[in-house]
Amino acid sequence: MVYEITEQKKVGLGLIGFGLSFTFLGVILYFDRGLLALGNLFWLIGVGLLLGWQSTWRVFTNVNNLRGTICFVLGLFLIFVRWPIIGIILEIYGVIVLFGGFWSTVKAFLSQIPFVGWIIQYPLMVSNPQQHLPFPLMLLSYAFCTFRASCQGLVLEQHPVLLPQFIQSLVVA
Repeated sequence: MVYEITEQKKVGLGLIGFGLSFTFLGVILYFDRGLLALGNLFWLIGVGLLLGWQSTWRVFTNVNNLRGTICFVLGLFLIFVRWPIIGIILEIYGVIVLFGGFWSTVKAFLSQIPFVGWIIQYPLMVSNPQQHLPFPLMLLSYAFCTFRASCQGLVLEQHPVLLPQFIQSLVVA
């Protein structure tokens, strides 16, 4: 079976969870370099165990993912040389670029989890979120729509639906 969870994948998921927890604690505790480094190591080993070492190597060395790999490795290096804020920003960007193709699968999986699924189906995730939100959240939703459109290869300024609705909602608000 394709989605069979072996012991190795369970350990990988656990290490990814520990990695994210350590990274979150590192950010909360004023970008503590040690916690961020441990979080990165746990996360990388967890991804390697979850996907398999060859698949992980292929994801990181794929020509289409080269920009994400460079940003992630540069961010990891900056964390080790005591520039944790810039390093974390580069790492987050690198992870988004590297694993951008998995977002639809992750969203489908997360929408089946009771509480998380309700949050994902909130109007921020629909195609026209501006009609449901107050003005400060409109700008956030516009940024999300821009990100979503860029992941789908669209240019938001040329998209016939998203940009006029956003401008119209600004005029009405």
